[in-house]
Amino acid sequence: MVTFDYKFFDENGYVLIKNAIPSLRDAQVEIEAIVTKAKSGNLMSGVSFVQYPKFIDGINISQIQYPWEECSPLPGIKKSIESTDFNELFKCYLNLEYSSYFVDYFRMHVTSKYFKFSQMWHRDIADKDTNLEILSDGIPWSLRMNLYFFDESGFQIIPKSHKSFYSDRVKEEEIWKEGRLLTKTNLKIAKTIHASAGDILIFHPDLLHRGYCAHKRASFHLSFVLSDEINIKQNPNLPKNIKYKPERPFKPVILKSSPNNIFRVLINLCRYYLPIPSRNYFRFLIKKPRYVVNKFIQRHSVFNRDLL
Repeated sequence: MVTFDYKFFDENGYVLIKNAIPSLRDAQVEIEAIVTKAKSGNLMSGVSFVQYPKFIDGINISQIQYPWEECSPLPGIKKSIESTDFNELFKCYLNLEYSSYFVDYFRMHVTSKYFKFSQMWHRDIADKDTNLEILSDGIPWSLRMNLYFFDESGFQIIPKSHKSFYSDRVKEEEIWKEGRLLTKTNLKIAKTIHASAGDILIFHPDLLHRGYCAHKRASFHLSFVLSDEINIKQNPNLPKNIKYKPERPFKPVILKSSPNNIFRVLINLCRYYLPIPSRNYFRFLIKKPRYVVNKFIQRHSVFNRDLL
C-alpha cells in the first residue's frame, strides 16, 4: 500500500479511502437480508428514529445496533472485512501505529428508499463542555469508521472542526446543546462524502458530522477504541481482524413498528410530505449564525435532495 499524505487527516479530521474493501457481492446480499429482517420486525436491535405507517415500507429502520449478535454467521461480510488490513490503514493514511485496539460498537446505518433522513449536526462527545481530543496535540484514543458496501452520499462532515480553534472561530455555542448543533439544516462549510461500494471513511470523533440521506442506504459504522494493552476474547463469528467489546451488552427488546398513539404516526407522515416550514426557520430569521443555510424545511422531508 502506498503511503498517503497523512497530514490531510491531521488537518481535516477525515480521510476517504477508495476501494479498500474487496469481495463485495456476497456481503451485499447478506446486508440486504439483514435490513429486510429488521424492516419486518424480526430483529430486536433495530432502531426507528421516526416512525411512519408500516404498510409503506415496513418499519422505518434507522439503525441496527447489534447485527452480528442477531444475524451471525455472516460469512460474506466477514470475508470482506477480514481482507482489510486496519493496521496498514492506520499507518499509511493516519501515520498512527497501535499494538492493539477493539471496536465498542459495530452497527448499521439504514435509510429507506421511501423516507429520506436528516440528522442533527453533532460530535461523538457528551456535551459542549467535554474536552476535545485534539489529534494534533496527541495520539487519539478512538476513531470512527464507515464501511461502505454500496454507493452512498448519506454522510456530511465539517472539515477541520476537530481542531481546538474551531469552536471559537464559528461560535457554534450559539446553537450548541448536549453535544449537538440544534439544527438539521445545511451548513455552508459542510462537505458531503460521496462514497462508492468498497470505500472506507475514517474520521475523528470530535469532527462535526451528521447523517443526511435522500436515497436508500445500508452501511456499517464502527467505533475503534485504540490502546496498547487489550485482552478480549475473539468472537469466532466476527472478522478475525476485529476484537469486539460492545459498549452496552445486547438486550433483546420488542421493537414497535409504530408508537401507541396513531396520531403521532399521522403527524410524522404529514410533516414529511407537506411543504410547511420548520420551527428553526423562524428562529433563524431572528438570529442566524453566518455559516447556517436557513432552509424553509429543516427536518426529514420528501423535499430533501442529495447534496453535492
